[in-house]
Amino acid sequence: MYRKNSKKSKKNDDFSSSKTIYDELKRNNINYNDLVKFYKIKKVFDEFKEITPEIIKKFEEKIEVPVSIFSKKLSCLETVVKYLRENLNLSNKEIAKLIKRSEKTIWQAYNSARKKYSSKFFIEFSKYYISVSVLSDRKLSVLENIVKYLHENFELNYSEIARLLYRDSRTIWTVYSRARKKYGKRK
Repeated sequence: MYRKNSKKSKKNDDFSSSKTIYDELKRNNINYNDLVKFYKIKKVFDEFKEITPEIIKKFEEKIEVPVSIFSKKLSCLETVVKYLRENLNLSNKEIAKLIKRSEKTIWQAYNSARKKYSSKFFIEFSKYYISVSVLSDRKLSVLENIVKYLHENFELNYSEIARLLYRDSRTIWTVYSRARKKYGKRK
């Protein structure tokens, strides 16, 4: 008995003829004009999906983190993740893609940051901004990327970077020399 019913339902699911499509639209109270609009929207959406990687790349280049948000309480990774998550409303998946870390790492950093610093960052004026694309270099840690970027692009000395990031200047020197060694002493 079940087999007979399933064969009948398969015949009804065949939409090869236009009359069957029209009957299906009528049965589901779908207006033909609405269907045409739907397919036009679908076409635009499909075209957008092809353009999306280019848009995302431009978007990634424009996301910048103000240096003024760093504090003693949080690590650099926790600070960046918390800022991107709460102030820019990005998801863990989007953040992981941006800085090329695993979603699990992002989740852990955000939860840890939330426990240490529960309120949202108040963004003060900052003279220096760090592009998120800088942090995507997996050869270096987040702190190494930040220190290297600030030292080489803004020509800040170690004590200035230390003051901005709330770290000891000896730590900054060590981090920068480690980053230089990883890149074969290139500046």
